[in-house]
Amino acid sequence: MARGGKLRRWAAALACALALALALAGCGVDAAGQIPADPMTPATAAPANMPKATASGTSTPSQVAVQVLKPALRGVSAQGHGTRATPVSPLELPAGTLFLNPASGRKEIIDPAITRSAVLMGDSQSGGAAGVKATDTWVERALTAQGYKVHFVGAGGRGFVAGTSKSPNYPDSVESGRALLPYGNPALVVVQGGGNDAALGAPDAQIRANAARLVRDLRASYPTSKFLLIGTLAKGGAKGSANAGGRRSEVDATLGDFARRNGLPFISAGDWLTRYRLTGEMADRVHLTADGHTVLTGVLAGKLGAMGLKGPAAG
Repeated sequence: MARGGKLRRWAAALACALALALALAGCGVDAAGQIPADPMTPATAAPANMPKATASGTSTPSQVAVQVLKPALRGVSAQGHGTRATPVSPLELPAGTLFLNPASGRKEIIDPAITRSAVLMGDSQSGGAAGVKATDTWVERALTAQGYKVHFVGAGGRGFVAGTSKSPNYPDSVESGRALLPYGNPALVVVQGGGNDAALGAPDAQIRANAARLVRDLRASYPTSKFLLIGTLAKGGAKGSANAGGRRSEVDATLGDFARRNGLPFISAGDWLTRYRLTGEMADRVHLTADGHTVLTGVLAGKLGAMGLKGPAAG
């Protein structure tokens, strides 16, 4: 009887062990406590247009799964059947499509040439004035000469603090969506300005604070792009002289200090009108003639080249 009882206990233990093994297998757990791959299901790579996580847990904008205002799907026929629908990459969308960028939380516009572009936020020095078109200004022409396709998102009359009834200041225009940024990773992001802030009499502290807001806003959209700040075009004579730069030169210096403190490349223009003898090439008090723009195009292009800032189309 003792021997028979022992056999029954061994049989019961064996049955329990078998039941436990079957239960673990049904849950997909191996002996090491890990979930093994299904041997009947081959491993598949993640789709190319799905986001890749960065160290901060965010996604690289050019690889984010599409979230368009009008959804675009690939593989759906007009009859409602066909291959399985998959989201398209944002950069595959038609030019001009509005895309809700999850990284910035803003609507941005699709530009197929974005990787060859310099996104330029600027005032009338970049956007044109006094009979000079945007494409003929010293800022746009210099960037073009260096191989960039310029995507201008600025407007005359505004700056880091200054704005107009039609166009708010730089950070406000980005945050409100009035300035519609292109989506993707441009080769270069350029911010130029300060002249209208000088005319407004904006204090240095407010200029610095709004410059910081703007850079944060732009970096949310363009975390991997190179940045450049271009200062305020002004005269450069001694203080109190007829050619003194006045408040414009002071704002240029404030922007230069901001750029240095934040590790941003900076090109000062606070004495260029005097240095390059352009005081006689003014269409009005602050804007150059076409010939003046031509002179500064060469100056700025040379400085961009010296800083190693050459666009993809540069020879």
